[in-house]
Parts: sequence; C-alpha cells; structure tokens
Amino acid sequence: MPGMTGVDLFGASRARYLGPIGGDQVFCVGNAAECDHCTEDGAVRIPWKGAPRPEDVARIRGLALCPTEAQLRKAVLPAYLPDLVNLRSLKLPAPLVAHLTSPTLTSLVIGNHDGRVPSAPLAADTAVPALRALMWVTSYTTPRLPQVVDPLPPLEFLRTNVSGDDAVLRQLGELPSLRHLELEDLKNADVVGHLVAPLRVLEIAGTGRDFPVARLAAIPTLEALRLNGIRAEIDCTVFQALPELVQLTVLNSKRIVNVEALLDCPKLASVTVVNCGNPFKKAGGELFRSKGFAGLDIDYS
Repeated sequence: MPGMTGVDLFGASRARYLGPIGGDQVFCVGNAAECDHCTEDGAVRIPWKGAPRPEDVARIRGLALCPTEAQLRKAVLPAYLPDLVNLRSLKLPAPLVAHLTSPTLTSLVIGNHDGRVPSAPLAADTAVPALRALMWVTSYTTPRLPQVVDPLPPLEFLRTNVSGDDAVLRQLGELPSLRHLELEDLKNADVVGHLVAPLRVLEIAGTGRDFPVARLAAIPTLEALRLNGIRAEIDCTVFQALPELVQLTVLNSKRIVNVEALLDCPKLASVTVVNCGNPFKKAGGELFRSKGFAGLDIDYS
C-alpha cells in the first residue's frame, strides 16, 4: 500500500474510545502523591476532601479518582460527581463502582489491585446508560468483571479478563454492539463461539496450548488483530480468511508457522512480530522487507 505510514488502527481505536481528552479538561482527585502520575500528564488536581472550583465544573470531561487506602475503605464517591454535567471519562478503583450513577459518562476505566469483591455488581445498563467503553484493569484473576459490573450497556469497546469464567463469556454474547475487544487470560476457551459482534479490533492475550487460533477465521470483519502470549500454534494461513485485516501484531508467541501466508493477505499493511522465536529467519525477513509494507517490525521477531 504505497504512501501509507504510521499504520496503527489498534492505537487509534483505543484513543477514540478511551481518550486522551486534552489539556485542562482532565482532572484528578486525591492527594499529591496519589495523583502524581496524572498531574505529570497535565491533569489538574482536586484534593480528596475538596471540590472543583465553580468555574471548573462545566469544564471537567475527564476525571481520575485516586484515593488513599484509608479513603478507599470508606468507598464513598465525591458528592459533586452528579454535578459534572460534561463528564465523559472516569477512572476509579473497583470498590467505588457500586454507587456510581451518571447519565453522561461514555468511558469508564476500573482498576483492581487487591482482589476485593464488591457487595453487589453495578447495573451499568441503567446506572450509566450512555457508556460505550469499559476497561477492566486487574492484577488478579478474581473478581471477574461480572462481579463488579453487570448487566452491561451496549458497549462498543471492552477490555476484560476471561480466566475461565462462563459469566464473562455470557456478557460477550450479549454485546452485538462491540467493535473493539481486548481479552486477557483466555486459557483454552473458544471465545469466538460466544461473539455476536462484527468486531473491527481484537486483542487476545494469554492462552493455553490448545486455544483454537483457527477460529479467528470466523471474524472476517477484523481490521486490526493483536496476539500476545499465545501458547497455541499460530498458523498464519488463518489470516488469509480475514479480508479486511490491515494491522497484525504478534508478541511473545513461540509457535508461529507458515509466515509466508501473510504475503497474500490483500489489505495487510502493518506487521509487527516481537519475541516469537524468529519465525521469518533471514531469507523470510528479506522477502517481507521487499514486499513494501507500510509498517514492518520483525527485526526482533
């Protein structure tokens, strides 16, 4: 594809659903130490026991709640949250989710770093009906998303872990609106059989050796695909069944075969393969470089 540069459909899709929202429209709530990662990126800090200035209320479109452990144990949301009429994007820890309500929120990032399970999941379909993007970020396999947020509104973007939970697969089967999906810790689950959405962007990370990679052929609408930590064999002929595929990224996956099949994927413009046991070898690498991909990163494959 001559003339194409900087092909990153995956990153562009993420940014469209999750942000960033620029400059002085982004705020964070907490003490200086808890908020330093936000203020370094330009966010305006509001003390946890404080409130936004009256002139700032209408400006706030992005907000990150950064309580201390003591504040988090109380699990109380800021009282002024309902007054933020233009709030679109919110980041918060899982224990604060249960009491959330917002008619304007479109993007929600939930962090979980201690494995605590809320007393009841948030019925997001009614509490945040405008929500279109949800990212569940956890360092633990429990709780899973259905224990924190369920039912879901008609999301277009979702990042979550599967971790052997049938309830997660049930949620996926209830989301025909999904266009961008990121899944972690799939083990060997045939997740494709539970998808009902014409996905454009998909990430799969962390599988067992028997994960059915060939089932990806059942998602012909894919434009960007990212595979990370796939222990199963990846036969690249499957990508020929994805006529819209523009961007392929494969990371930390040691069982890649038939890489030459990528040369016959009609729209494929960007190929990134890193830490995968060098499936291209020297001759294959030269062949791919001569193909003229707009984006090619295989030097450390």
